[in-house]
Amino acid sequence: MDRNDQKASCIFGARYMLTQVEALQGEIQGALIGDDIEHVHRMRVGSRRLRNGLNLFSDCLPKNKAKAWRKSIRVITQSLGQARDLDIQIELINCCCAGILDERLQPGYNRLLLRRKQQRNLAQESVHQTLDHLQKVGALDAIGAKLTNLAAYSENVHRFTPSLYQRAFEAISTNLDEFLSYENDIHDPENITELHAMRIAGKHLRYTLEVFAPLYGQTLNPLIRTMKYIQDLLGEIHDNDVWILWLPEFIQQEGVRIEAYFGHRGPLKRLLPGLNHFIEDRRRVRADQYQAFLTLWEALQDEQAWGIMREIITVPMNVEDALALLPAAPEPDEAEAGWEDDTGTG
Repeated sequence: MDRNDQKASCIFGARYMLTQVEALQGEIQGALIGDDIEHVHRMRVGSRRLRNGLNLFSDCLPKNKAKAWRKSIRVITQSLGQARDLDIQIELINCCCAGILDERLQPGYNRLLLRRKQQRNLAQESVHQTLDHLQKVGALDAIGAKLTNLAAYSENVHRFTPSLYQRAFEAISTNLDEFLSYENDIHDPENITELHAMRIAGKHLRYTLEVFAPLYGQTLNPLIRTMKYIQDLLGEIHDNDVWILWLPEFIQQEGVRIEAYFGHRGPLKRLLPGLNHFIEDRRRVRADQYQAFLTLWEALQDEQAWGIMREIITVPMNVEDALALLPAAPEPDEAEAGWEDDTGTG
């Protein structure tokens, strides 16, 4: 790859990743306090986007540092993920309780809510430990400093170069192929593992589309919104699969706790109407969401959405036309030489 072409791609990636670093830093204090669940949510999303950027532009960073940084950010994602999942579960239980008029169901829902809140308190301790360590080692500051240095040499550099379009084409195509590899599995509602894997693949595709969207004007925006909707539907399906599989275990665990305290499981009977009601409610909602996903999928096929995505990312690949748009390359100077050294793999 041409030196200036490489520099332009790395500047583009550095600017995107810097935005994610700044977003993460802006949410740390709110996530530590824990009184607003949106801080954890936004920080978790930001960590995923940053990890995706670090993967897409790994050749712009020293290999040893990039690997360590990805590991640090992955720890953030995992720690915040547990807290975020519990926030969603607590919010759902509260919503369900608000619509229940039958008093026989309340004990089961109340017990479930109590246990989830207890787990959330434990998860907050993990969030504190993770973020305290993050600040102590200065990982985000180090990543930010490196990216700032890369992005600083953007003057007189045309960012939308042929190699950047090639990078976008290859990354989006790879993620789209992975996402569509699960297409044959979606027509069986029992393919829980495959549907969850498709959700993860869709998330990676969406984040990659977001990274490279500026290269294509507004043309990718409808597809990004579509991927967000697909991701949400598959996420809700997965969340309900988790509930349906876990709740029988929860009932068994509560029975053990009650027996250890009372010497028998009699009080468990008060909890069962509500817990069984919640299980059935999750099965019903899951079935509705699954049908909504199939309906959407069929509509996207009719509209040839995936072919349109491939066409959009292929059009700029006319390298000769793209080269004609490039300004004359400036003469190398000390700043450029420093940039080249800064992107080495040492």
